[in-house]
Amino acid sequence: MTTNVTCFDMAGAGDVSSLERWLESQPLARLRRLAVFAKTEGHHSPNDFSRDLLKLKLDELFMRLGITDRALSMLAIGSEGVGSPKGFAFADFADPPETPGAAPVAPGTANRNAPARLALGTARSDTVPIADIGTLALVDRVAETARAAMRDAHLAPDQVRLLMIKSPLLAARHPAATPANSTMHRGRGISALGGGVALGEVDRNRLTEESITRDLSIYAKHVQGITGAEITRIEVIAMGNRPGAGGDLRIATTHTRDILDQRSIRALLAKEGFQFDAFGELLDGNRIEALIAKTMVAEDCMVRGSRTIVYTSSWAPESHIRAAASGVLGSLLGHLRFFVSADSVHQAPEGGGVTTVVFRDGACAVATA
Repeated sequence: MTTNVTCFDMAGAGDVSSLERWLESQPLARLRRLAVFAKTEGHHSPNDFSRDLLKLKLDELFMRLGITDRALSMLAIGSEGVGSPKGFAFADFADPPETPGAAPVAPGTANRNAPARLALGTARSDTVPIADIGTLALVDRVAETARAAMRDAHLAPDQVRLLMIKSPLLAARHPAATPANSTMHRGRGISALGGGVALGEVDRNRLTEESITRDLSIYAKHVQGITGAEITRIEVIAMGNRPGAGGDLRIATTHTRDILDQRSIRALLAKEGFQFDAFGELLDGNRIEALIAKTMVAEDCMVRGSRTIVYTSSWAPESHIRAAASGVLGSLLGHLRFFVSADSVHQAPEGGGVTTVVFRDGACAVATA
């Protein structure tokens, strides 16, 4: 299997024309899985439908191309600051047979001594019962779906570098809505905890209904969790490095200490062979195809000893966080090929975040598992 990636800009919330052109140039007959991450402009008011419009346009595109059963999209609003509205498409293709008429090579059976390259898998759960939303039962369902995505990617838990997980919640207007099943903060935490359990990074025995979003000493290492009222099933995208996977893409993940922390990302890039000049400028940032980040500000509103108004102003906290993080990431990368979301609850130490980088391997890259 070989995974290709493209970054596509969007002129508006419903613009998928760049993605369509790219997909039409790909060998779709061999397409095994397609995972699309997209961030469009929008706001947090109940009457914002930008994400709904983008999902509609993507679903129409997938149907038109005949790939609906192989495609999964995870969409988010919020392009504040310099968070340019754009998306990333990861397309995993089955390797062609070496001779005409021969069976394709089975995934995971290629040369295990070959360099580890990006592998991709996806999974969807059955429809989640309303009674399970917002509860520990949903954590268990998330963990089960995450394991299915890892199997689809033929990745062992220690090879996974990102589980992107979206779990359902109820809209506040739903007749069965409660603070537990309609709150995005709790929904994101449940997504993260379920992924952490699947990876062995979170001890399921430590979890209680009360610990969700309260015991912040519990967190995963390679999970980014989101939630939404527009879905009824759990959706998981698993990505990691597997020996024998094709192509030249790799993936790496690190925790960041706080919203201003570039140092942790720089350390990760240096470990992977990236070069910086004498002034700290990244010299080969063009090798980075996508950066996917979750970050937050601690609940006390403090950042490095100073008070902020992230949680006390009339703006949604997520808008503050995305705007600030966009400047931090853009100045580091030298481009806007990043996807940044707020609220890394149970995804990093309190007040910190998690950043994943997908990049093309270079001659100077350090080969790591």
